[in-house]
Amino acid sequence: MSDLVKRTIEVFYPVEDSEEALNKVVLEWLDSKTSKLEEKIMEFERKYGIEFPEFDDRIKRKGASFEEEDDWIDWGDYIELLESLKKYRRDVLLQLKKH
Repeated sequence: MSDLVKRTIEVFYPVEDSEEALNKVVLEWLDSKTSKLEEKIMEFERKYGIEFPEFDDRIKRKGASFEEEDDWIDWGDYIELLESLKKYRRDVLLQLKKH
């Protein structure tokens, strides 16, 4: 990590350990991305009036319009990415607890 990045992080996270500060920056970034993904998922839930597993089942049973198929792909991708970000967040929290 460059000295400029370290100094910038230390301004907002004045801790002795620069790794701990970086972990906090990463946590904030993960929280921001997680929140945005949750909003996108909720938009699909409102649009279709159901949660993804039901929508997925419906698409597989009955087929889909072009728009529904696009939404199905995006919605599924958002859910997968959200789960990955939550896992990374847990890993970062574990790192912070070790310090």
